[in-house]
Order: sequence, then structure tokens, then C-alpha cells
Amino acid sequence: MKLLIKLKRSLDRGTWYRVAGRGYRLPPSTLYLVPKTKYHKTFILLLLLTSRSLWSQGNFPPAAGKPGSTAIHGDSSCFVGWAISSQTNVALRQINVPDSGKTTIGNENSATGKSRKNGVISLGDGGSITLFFNPPIINGTGFDFAVFENAFNDSFLELAHVEISENGIDFYRFPSESQTQTDSQTAPFGPTFSEQIHNLAGKYRMPYGTPFDIDEITAANLPNQFYFLRIIDVIGSINPALGSRDSKGNIINDPWPTNFASSGFDLDAVGVINQGIFNGLTSPETEKIVFYNPQNKELTGFRNLENLQIIASNGTVIMEISRMNQGQILDLSHLPVGIYIVRTQRTFQRISIE
Repeated sequence: MKLLIKLKRSLDRGTWYRVAGRGYRLPPSTLYLVPKTKYHKTFILLLLLTSRSLWSQGNFPPAAGKPGSTAIHGDSSCFVGWAISSQTNVALRQINVPDSGKTTIGNENSATGKSRKNGVISLGDGGSITLFFNPPIINGTGFDFAVFENAFNDSFLELAHVEISENGIDFYRFPSESQTQTDSQTAPFGPTFSEQIHNLAGKYRMPYGTPFDIDEITAANLPNQFYFLRIIDVIGSINPALGSRDSKGNIINDPWPTNFASSGFDLDAVGVINQGIFNGLTSPETEKIVFYNPQNKELTGFRNLENLQIIASNGTVIMEISRMNQGQILDLSHLPVGIYIVRTQRTFQRISIE
């Protein structure tokens, strides 16, 4: 009677096999029956060699260079603009290790300008960066912009959510989807496959950008132009208490933990494809509505202002004033150190309390 051996589920989930110097693993929830003959080891070898394509199956465009890929090279002539300034909020190297420290790679200038020009900035677990564009990004035909990360191959992918805003306060997130399995945690240098990722930055290796089409955002009253774009690192843990989720509520499994100086999403640049009209300013504000005196932490209105709000950098409304008259002084000395937004209707201005 012919004997059979089984590659059991306990082996095929999260277990890596070294074959010709490369790592392979079998898709989860699969049971293989292999005839035990003098050729059975060769059969297993062939099975492992083909397992990568089985494991990486998904519904979305594949890696750069493959048929159907949407990856865009950083030198493409389709790019007509790049970010001109940024504000960072880097986070811990490992979110559940308070003394792991924050990431130290890059600065606020690293993600401005053309791809592969100023280095990268590492965001850490759940960290973020807000980029400013002028001329703004607009919703045109096809893809509107692309985000560049510094992945060194097609499967070591660190991911991030992408949000856009006209005023730097009201952000709209791209609907994302991850089809990566969540039965076992992707190791710090484990694989994630482009075919299983949609509308998450970091889908493609350097020097290719992941493109985004604003038409995919279905929010009501979506603005026509966007001066701000925010990148938020995906915490790749499959622990529901820690991990990030896609727009369908699925845990997003990507390399984790990455307790290094370069932890999290490594932003290189954002290239604009569809661009609006320059408004004459190189800072986020469209006009000055108040004068802020940093010495005594007082705000003075340049003109009569209706429905004035003071908003923290996380979007929380700190103060609301129904009317502020021209020349009226507002004391802000009780507010903690940080960046704040002064907003009235559709006009806003940033101030820094130090």
C-alpha cells in the first residue's frame, strides 16, 4: 500500500522553509498529501517553490514591473509638482514599549521635493506627517498623485493610510483594503504582497510610487482642491488592541514589531499629477486673520471675525468665540505648548505656542 506523508497545518502557518537561499511558506489552511516515494522530497521542493504565488494571490494590481501594475516611476513626466513643506508627528518605535523611544530617521524637509532627493522620514508606530502643496492637488482625470516609500524589494512593504484636506483641518481618508492573512503575524522583515493591498501607501518598492485617485473618496461635499495631504503609519500588529484597520474593518497585517530608528512607514516624497492654480503663498494660510504675540501669548484680531475657533493639531476644538472684534485681544497663556489652528468659516491660520 502506498504511504502518504502530510505537510500539516501546524507547519504551513508562519513556518518558513529555506530553499536555495530564499524563504518560502505555504498558504494557510491548506493540507497537502504527498506520495512517499524516492521522489517525494523533490515534490515538496517544487511545492515550496510555487507556494509564493499561491500565498500572494489577491484582487489588486501587482508589484512594479508586472503586467497590470499601477506603479509609477519617480522620474515619470506625469509628475508636475511635489510637497513644499511639512509638519511631522513621529511616534514610538514600538507602540506597546513606552521606553522604545521615537524614530530618529529624517526631518520635516526629508519628504519635501522630488523623490530620492532629500532622504526619507520614518514615522514610527502610528506616527504621521502632514504635507503642504501649492499649487494644490485637484481631482482630475485618472490618478491625482502618488506616494513614495523606500521599500527595497517587492514584498517588504510598510504601509500607511492617506488623507487629503483643503484647509488642514477637515481630512478625507482614502478607502483602503488589506487582504493579507491575519492568522499569523508578519515578521519584522516578513512579506506583504501588492496584490493584496489597495489604497494604502507603500504598496510599491522604491523608486515607484503608489498612485491615488480622489474619485475613490465618496464623502459628501468633497472640496475641489487639496493643499494638505496626511500620511499615517499603519501599526501592523494583528493584536486587535494595537493594530490598524482598513476601511472595511479588517486588521492590516504588515511587518511588526520594527523597534528600530527607522520604525514604521518611511516617506520619501509625494508627487502631484493633477494640479490646481498657485494662490501666491508658500505657507498654508490663505490670509492673516489674527496677530499672535508669542511673548505674552495673546491673539489680536485684524478684523471683525465671526464664529472663531481655536483648534489643536489633533483636530480638537479648544475654544469657540461667536464674535471677535477688530483689535480685540484674546489670552492664550493657559494653552499647552503646541501648534494650533485659528479658523473662521473657510479661512484659517496656524500659530505656535512655545
